[in-house]
Amino acid sequence: MRLPWNRKYLEIGFHVILTAGVLVLLGAVVFHLSVAKNVILETARHVLAVFAPFFWSVGIAVVLEPLVAFWQRFYEKRLTAKQKVRVKNRRVGTGMTYLLVFGVIGLLICGVVRGLGTADLESLAQQAGDFTRQAGDWLVLLQLKLAEYGLLQNAEGILTTAVTEVSAAIENGVLRIAGALPEAGGQILNAAIGFAAAFYFLAEKENVQFFLGQVGNVFLGQGRTGKIAGFFTEVYEVVMGYLCGQLVDAAIMGALFAGTFWIIGIPYGVLIGIFSGFSNLIPYFGAAVAFLLAVLSGLFSSEPMRAVYAAIAILLLQQLDSAVIVPRVVGSRVELHPVLVLLSLAVFGGFFGFWGLLFAVPLGALLKNFFFRLYEQKATKQREN
Repeated sequence: MRLPWNRKYLEIGFHVILTAGVLVLLGAVVFHLSVAKNVILETARHVLAVFAPFFWSVGIAVVLEPLVAFWQRFYEKRLTAKQKVRVKNRRVGTGMTYLLVFGVIGLLICGVVRGLGTADLESLAQQAGDFTRQAGDWLVLLQLKLAEYGLLQNAEGILTTAVTEVSAAIENGVLRIAGALPEAGGQILNAAIGFAAAFYFLAEKENVQFFLGQVGNVFLGQGRTGKIAGFFTEVYEVVMGYLCGQLVDAAIMGALFAGTFWIIGIPYGVLIGIFSGFSNLIPYFGAAVAFLLAVLSGLFSSEPMRAVYAAIAILLLQQLDSAVIVPRVVGSRVELHPVLVLLSLAVFGGFFGFWGLLFAVPLGALLKNFFFRLYEQKATKQREN
């Protein structure tokens, strides 16, 4: 018996299958949350590794777009009306931006190399040796005191275990660094390809946008293409607001770190403070860098107590940064309330760890915008009814 063909039944069946699939996926995520999280992270890591040059180029283009637009406007203001008509792309603005960026990178590299060249490495090595010998003397005194109280037997086992664990940690760290060297070379190559591709994306921005719009209109329709373009425009504005806020936060923290370390008397305190502040672009990484560099520099100085003062100052400044500066500075840039900034960091950091912390604020801002847009649509429909 031949069943009658009905397109409506086919659409209903498709929606039933799609709904069932979504419910099964949600159930798998809910009941196997850790497994789902690992699958998502592994998939994202694999995609990032395969398409790394493309992501590098898009990221570089997004970050450098404001500078390119500024230099292009600066260049076109000095042209006559007839000359402006002949301008078909933004290669002048892009070229000026690249010269500026690579000039700054070159100056930083030269500064670091010159600083290392003039550093008194022999003095640093001697201070490191003195600190090691002093630490050995402290251990001997500790053993003598423990033996005095009859606790040496237990202490030897604890110290042996601690030494073994520290040795294993150092060995694993060395192996990780050795394993990361080839990967670092690959990332440098990806970054170089990304810079080259980003140059053409930035210089031919209007042509790229026109081509993508035409492709979207053909395959998706003009309405959907407009919605997708609006979504990516909103994402771009949120991301740029977040990056600008992070740069302001890094500058503030760099100044606070540098001033504090200079007051305490940490050797190379200003340089360490500036580097630590801009390392703060990555959440919690800046705190670790500041703590490690400042404490080691304080320990190797003429007054080891400076390391203690530096550690206390870092803890206080990080509390100030996380509780006051980030919510107000970064939150205002993405139009996100300070309380929502803290909640976004807690939620996304708890689910996705380091990457969750890195993208918590822009994701929180996008979710907030989506919620209020949905709320306005529902409220408008209720008012019309």
